Amino acid sequence: MKKVLFTFGLILVLGIGTARAQDAVGADVQPKADIAKAKTPTPPATANKKATVGKGKAAANTANAQGDDDSFWVESIDIDGDGTVEETDELYDDEDKVLYFYAEGDFKCKGGGTGAGGMLIAVNTAGNSRNRPAGSGWYVVALDEGECKAKEAGLYGCKFDANGNATACGVATVDEKNDDIVIVEAAKM
Repeated sequence: MKKVLFTFGLILVLGIGTARAQDAVGADVQPKADIAKAKTPTPPATANKKATVGKGKAAANTANAQGDDDSFWVESIDIDGDGTVEETDELYDDEDKVLYFYAEGDFKCKGGGTGAGGMLIAVNTAGNSRNRPAGSGWYVVALDEGECKAKEAGLYGCKFDANGNATACGVATVDEKNDDIVIVEAAKM
């Protein structure tokens, strides 16, 4: 029975096409600026060392071992593609080759309206340890009940391809060990 449910859930998640994924619950993120920055992830000379980025459920720890830290800096960029520049925390995991972005503020919701809160975005860079396409990645936002069509409070997100197109969306959890998110429940259309 568990195998049947898992298979059905996997088919449901994989069966969501790009167009349908864009209509799902959550933030309307256009990660073009993030993908462009990930092409040459060069931390500035003023970068500090840190192993975490984000807050609450919308956070990630990049330490692969005790004492491992990565380059961290703050920059003003439009991380979600809504036309508004945000003060953005950036963390470059140089071992796994993933560039993380985190900012708090307003964002557009899929299907209209706005939401507010923290947004965490991760973009795979060239030569990443999991051989994912450079520019592909994921994002999550913590939503309140009713915010951006969320039926209940929680973490919602999408995976996207190297062109920034959503490939799977829904209720999500951050999988720090694999520099990824897990879509726990596919968005219902």
